[in-house]
Formats: sequence, structure tokens, C-alpha cells
Amino acid sequence: MTARRLGLTLTLLAASSAALAAPGAFAYLKGGAAWVVRPPGFTARPVPNAQGAALLSFSPGGTLAFLTGPAGVKLHAPSVPVLRPWLSRAPYTRSEPLSALVPGKAATGLRARWLRWSGGQTLIAGGDDGTVGWNLTTRSTFSPGVAARFQSSSADGDVTAALGSIRSPDDVGVLLYGPGARPGTEVFSRRLPDNLIRALKAAPQPEIRAFVRDLDPRQQAEGRNWTVTTPQVTRGGQRGFFASNAGYGVSSAGRTSAVIFQVDVDEVRLQALGWLGVFSGSVQEVLPSPDGRRLLILLHRGESSARVSVSVIVAHLDRKTRREFVATGAPTGTLPVLDSACWLADSRHVALSVAYPRPADLGPQNSFTPPAAAHTLLVKDATSGAAVHRVPGATGVACGPA
Repeated sequence: MTARRLGLTLTLLAASSAALAAPGAFAYLKGGAAWVVRPPGFTARPVPNAQGAALLSFSPGGTLAFLTGPAGVKLHAPSVPVLRPWLSRAPYTRSEPLSALVPGKAATGLRARWLRWSGGQTLIAGGDDGTVGWNLTTRSTFSPGVAARFQSSSADGDVTAALGSIRSPDDVGVLLYGPGARPGTEVFSRRLPDNLIRALKAAPQPEIRAFVRDLDPRQQAEGRNWTVTTPQVTRGGQRGFFASNAGYGVSSAGRTSAVIFQVDVDEVRLQALGWLGVFSGSVQEVLPSPDGRRLLILLHRGESSARVSVSVIVAHLDRKTRREFVATGAPTGTLPVLDSACWLADSRHVALSVAYPRPADLGPQNSFTPPAAAHTLLVKDATSGAAVHRVPGATGVACGPA
């Protein structure tokens, strides 16, 4: 090999390694402000105008939306104060109020408890004042409805999956909108569960077959016995994922059993990922990685008031493998509490914010929520589970593009 070719090869290898090493941007809340971390390192910088930040959300294009309010805002309190929406674009050296782009009273402030993007140009928030959406392309405000909290969209916004039913808004199930202007399609619902049951019966694994045998039509008829996580659509919009107990029944502690399902968007075909087995506990979220090749499954298991475990399961869809690791080793006498989690842009690392309070430290006085200072943000290798970065006192983690 000539020296020139060798030098070119080494240059390409170095560039490839650098690309692989870049974890992508992520943001978090700490010390009453918002901070952002951009590749290639883990150096954090404060987001301008983000003092009093309470909520964070990245758009697929990298715009960071956040809401600010009085110091010490508690989103789990009986009421929340008016919060002001802001936007900050890469390289996150300046921020502008949403009201500078979209007119209307809601853009100046609202009593919000959650914030998320639908596609790259639509921002939605909801809380004590109802649900409101802002279209940054048309610079207009709209009313998306309460169900907007329980939906996700592809990066371009053409495909949306949501909880609900066409026949009854109170019927738990999964609706699919897209691609394009196709009307909503009911993937399944409690009252029409045939697709879900067929998908379960098609899975050959003994554990899934045992799960199907345990299903009781009388329990399935009761809406309170169903659990379905918010369906999460991949960035490209080809697939969606969610977990459901198929009406297996929920104990007083919230414990049940659930299976992970995959929806093929083009064919509206439902498949039970039987190779993952059955999850005992309460599945909180099923999050596909940015490249769509892995799932981040957040699982809460409550044995009793004094024994609770939080697990993160990373499943590789191509290899059909799964690895489970507890967020960190829980100290004796503590309860692990997972505040937030997301995939970094490289699809190789996950960011988690977790705390380990003692049961006696949680009560109505703090809405059973540990203080922000008790949390630690961990960036973990999704394959080994090893922590590669820590930020004490960080919550509300949100991940964006590289």
C-alpha cells in the first residue's frame, strides 16, 4: 500500500471513529437552569434565558424547546404556575421566546405539565390550561386535543401513532395516522382486540403461549384491566412499538404482565415480539433508537412499598438479543426512581436520570417525588451497561440530533 493510500485510509478510519464516538446533543435541568451538551465531548454549557426552566424537548431538527417559570417549579404539585415557552437552535448560544414567532396568548405563557414535538415544526404542550399546539411553519396556534400527550410522530411528521379508538375516545387501543393524509386506522382496541390476539397467537414462544392461555375475556372486557404504553414511531416512520398486557389484569400495586408489539406502518400489520418474552411489572415506555435497530424498554416492578426496582432493557431487533441492567446499584433501604430517559443520536448510548430516596423521604409533602438534587444523570453504553458520564443533580434529560 502506498504512503498516500495509507494516509487516506488512516484519515477515513479516524473520521469514522470520530463519527462513531459522537454521542449527539442532549440537555438537562440542573440548579434551576437548562444545560446542553454537544458532541464530541461532554462539556456542558448553560442555555441562554433558561433560568427557571422546567421542561425540555428536542425537535428532530435539533431545536430545543423549553418552558421557564418561578424558581423551584414542581410539575407534580396540585397546581403549576404560568410557564413561558422558549426556543433555542444549534449551537444554542441564544434563545428566543416562542411569542416572537407565533402570535397569541398561549405563546406567552401557560400552566403546562408536559412538552413535546410532533414532527420537526409542531410543538405541543399540555397541563392545567388544556392542550395547545404551535405550528412553526404557518406561525399559528391550534388545539390538538388531550390525546396529543399520548402520541408520537416520525421525524417529518407524516406518520403519527396515538392511544385511542375511532369508535370511542374512552376505548384503549392504538390508532395510526399516515403516511400522508390517510385517515386514522385503528390497529386494535379493547373492544376490537382481534389483531392483537392474532399477533400473540402467531408467536411460537412457550412463554407467549402461556401468556395467551392466561387471558380471561371477562377481564379483557373491563377497560381498567388494560395497559398500553404510548406507541412510539421510528424516526423514518416505517415502524411503531408499544407494550400491552392485552387486558391481563392489573393488581392494586400496578403490577401486571406485558408483551412488546411492533406495527408495520405501510401494511398496518401487528406483530408480537415473542423473542423478548413477557415482562412482569409495569412497562413505562418502549423507545426505539434513532436508527430503529434497538429498543429501550423502561420497566418498573413494585413488590411492595419497601421493595421497588427500576430496570432498563436494551433489545437489539436485528440480533434478537436483550440485555437488562438496573439504572445503578440501589443502596440498601432505598427506592429507585427513574425521572427520564432517552436515546442519544448515535443509537449506542442512553441517558438516564435516576434517584434513590428512602421510602420515609417520599410523601404528600413532595408529591412522592425526590428533589432534583437527589438525582444523577447517567450516560450509559447500551451494550455493556457501563456508565461513561455522570452529572449529579440533573433531571429532565432530553436527547437531540448529533
